[in-house]
Amino acid sequence: MTRFVLDASVALCWFFEGQKTAYTEAVFECLARGDEALVPVVWPLEVVNSLVVAARQKAITATQLETFVADLEELPVEVDLEGVERTYSSILRISRQHQLSSYDAAYLDLALVEGLPLATLDKNLRAAAKHAGVEPLKFVNP
Repeated sequence: MTRFVLDASVALCWFFEGQKTAYTEAVFECLARGDEALVPVVWPLEVVNSLVVAARQKAITATQLETFVADLEELPVEVDLEGVERTYSSILRISRQHQLSSYDAAYLDLALVEGLPLATLDKNLRAAAKHAGVEPLKFVNP
């Protein structure tokens, strides 16, 4: 079983059809087969906010929003509640050091603390992770 840190940028692609890629689908397949994702406490807020904005802009229906949230709740995604304690220390330091938003720094911090690979589509976060020695989640045949 594989564990990894999952960025909201990947999860949101599962919902918005035009944004799916071989990589995002491979990450989803990992979770579907029982691998586990670990996410910072900001992850559910980021995902829900993006969906609410999409519904508000009429890009999705309320039913689609509810279906996606129900589907997400079934996936093996664990929220790291302890990371909040690192907000004013390592997350702040990572944010400043790598010029990341505090939200993105929370993903990198979690990957560093847990020694896990990171699944993200965010170019700045990916570059910061590489600089910090965090491996991206890789697949042999995505």
